[in-house]
Amino acid sequence: MLAAGVLGCGSGGQPDSADSKPSPESAVKTAGTRTVTINGRSVAYNWMSYWGDTGSGRIRKNACTFEYKELDADNIASSFAGNVAGLVPGSVVFFKFCFVDFDGSNLARREGELEQVIGTARAKGLKLVVGNALPVRAQDGNARIVNEEKKFNEFLAGKADAGPNIWVLDMNGVLAGPDGYLKPGYDTGDSHPNNTAYAALDQVLFPLLDNAFAGTH
Repeated sequence: MLAAGVLGCGSGGQPDSADSKPSPESAVKTAGTRTVTINGRSVAYNWMSYWGDTGSGRIRKNACTFEYKELDADNIASSFAGNVAGLVPGSVVFFKFCFVDFDGSNLARREGELEQVIGTARAKGLKLVVGNALPVRAQDGNARIVNEEKKFNEFLAGKADAGPNIWVLDMNGVLAGPDGYLKPGYDTGDSHPNNTAYAALDQVLFPLLDNAFAGTH
């Protein structure tokens, strides 16, 4: 990863004060600069909480404003489209599936949903950061799920290679051990990542966001 720029969302630091948070109206207007729309479910919500969000769905962190938008588990692609409907071209958006979305038999469905998400982002001229498949604990998964996640990650990497405005956050590479399962030190008692895991993810997220804002790879 390239080192974070001085004016970017570089790694490290503490959340900015609440009084620096923009209004909803200004967030839309400045979405193409330093605002990141986070599309996810429990893992993304808990990540926002780790940064200090107390439930508002918005937090300042390392010179960026993050806004959380929940995805509908039953209508992932269409809910993503609704979440980004008000954004201007050039806005940075983050999308990820939940670890429960892979069951070892639904790869084609997830690939199709990803295609729709990418199509929406391209049609709106958005900069899309996609987190790859989250690993689960060994006791919560099986070899079929690990293999499916590996295939999905390869599929996603191919999509990023084919599009200049797609970046991949290698969450699996950070959180998974050699066996493909969530590292024991990163779980919360189930397959949700803990704060140690989020700290490790921050080290790759913020430099990647600097690249996305700059339009570089």
